[in-house]
Amino acid sequence: MTTTTTDQSPTSRSAAVEALGILGSGPEERFDRITRMTQQAFGVPLSFLNLVHHDVVTAQSAQGWEQGGDVPADQVFCSVTVMQDGPVVVPDARLDPRFRDMAAVRDQGIRFYAGAPLAMADGTQVGTLCIMDAEPRELSAADVELLADLARWAERELGHVLDRDRVRRVLASMTPEPVSLPGLDLQVVSSARETSGDVADWRTAADGTLRLTVGSVSAVGRAAALLASTIRAAVVARTDLELGSDGPALETQIGDDLTASNAVGSLFHARVEPDSGRLVYVDAGHGLALHVRADGTRDVLGTTDLPIGLQRGTGRTHVALTLEPGDRLVVVTRGTFALDGLPDIDAVASLAVAAGADLPDRVRALLPTAPDDDVTVVVLTRRPVG
Repeated sequence: MTTTTTDQSPTSRSAAVEALGILGSGPEERFDRITRMTQQAFGVPLSFLNLVHHDVVTAQSAQGWEQGGDVPADQVFCSVTVMQDGPVVVPDARLDPRFRDMAAVRDQGIRFYAGAPLAMADGTQVGTLCIMDAEPRELSAADVELLADLARWAERELGHVLDRDRVRRVLASMTPEPVSLPGLDLQVVSSARETSGDVADWRTAADGTLRLTVGSVSAVGRAAALLASTIRAAVVARTDLELGSDGPALETQIGDDLTASNAVGSLFHARVEPDSGRLVYVDAGHGLALHVRADGTRDVLGTTDLPIGLQRGTGRTHVALTLEPGDRLVVVTRGTFALDGLPDIDAVASLAVAAGADLPDRVRALLPTAPDDDVTVVVLTRRPVG
């Protein structure tokens, strides 16, 4: 069969392999399952999922051979396959001038080889899925197509590795540095995980005000965390602007990503003046904020607008209130309602009044009651005078 050699940079390929972070990590069932099925499908003694890096080939998963072993790339077939745009089939390596002098053929008696390159999402080819036999063999067109399909499966598993790593980096970046503002105390409780769509951000703007954002994204799997990062990044980029003052730019930036992923995003964003306690907020479909006063009364700050991306072309409603000394702003995400005794925002309000300054600790104590849910609770308190 005919394949075309790709223009691949060895440096780029090695960087991509290292970015996977799995070299030397030991056996993993997700890869072993693929090589097992490949071995069984073709009835061969040897199958490999190999990674090619720095002129070395590592058997990340192998059936019938040592797993995790490294071999110089010029001694194995995969150094050629990884440079092709499709499967390579070698019916009898002793008759093929490209391979007949390789150690695998000369010293280990390999005659038959077939392999398909494995590429990442950006097209960088990082390895191969291959089969070998000590006897010459032929593959039909259907066989080659099956090998290519199994290689696509391997590519998806490798892609998931990078996806998880990206999500970990996203989640790490989603926690901003603590802020210290005169007259204000900010506490955050969060149980965010890899698939969390919760957003919580706080930072000081150039004018000295606190910008506080809490939101969430409803999407499938890891897409939620990545979209939550998009929302946070868009808001952070506008820290020194009043939300919505840049016209439709933010709505378009966030809304297009949400629409493309068939997701919905909510957002509560507040600007707080530390000296006066004046707070101006926008609520885009969130509706999970409380104003808890020092005297124990409370108001639920219901949503005023539609979720992000569903209200384009019109401005957002800005609502003002004042946090008096001892008052608190409490904002939660929906996962909070999975905690024992907190089925809705009214129950959260009752706990906030009863717990007082101990509210964050009370919420942390409840987190084990909802181990599979993402909980974010933000408490902003204007310090009492004196």
